[in-house]
Amino acid sequence: MASNLGSPSSNSSDHRPHQVGKATGYKAGNPVTVGKEWLIDTGAQISCITKSNGDQFDLTLTGGSASGTTGGGGILVKSGLTMWFEIFDKAGAPKSVSCNLDVGVKPNNSGSEILGVDQLQHVGAAIEWDPSAQNGRLYEV
Repeated sequence: MASNLGSPSSNSSDHRPHQVGKATGYKAGNPVTVGKEWLIDTGAQISCITKSNGDQFDLTLTGGSASGTTGGGGILVKSGLTMWFEIFDKAGAPKSVSCNLDVGVKPNNSGSEILGVDQLQHVGAAIEWDPSAQNGRLYEV
């Protein structure tokens, strides 16, 4: 099986699925692209970024809030960010996809940048992950 998921680059003993991707948006009217290492979190109903990453973009508060299991409380839901990641299409070829759903912005820099099930569902993707082998894939369903 071809893999597009693995352990985080900073901790090879972490058995949770991660993928290198990017986030795009605008700051002061100028386009901004920032490299990200997404934690694929199938328990997250909304994707989240840390405060310092949110500060790199002009994001608009939507009026919503969320509470997380990591990274502290007081997560504010904002719009204006596009998350980019890779899935394998139905033929097995890698495919870059993007999603600009609202995201939660953590009140601090604790925890990971989280790609949640909201983004996966929006692009029609599913996950296969083997924590003992530390590999897996996001793929089109």
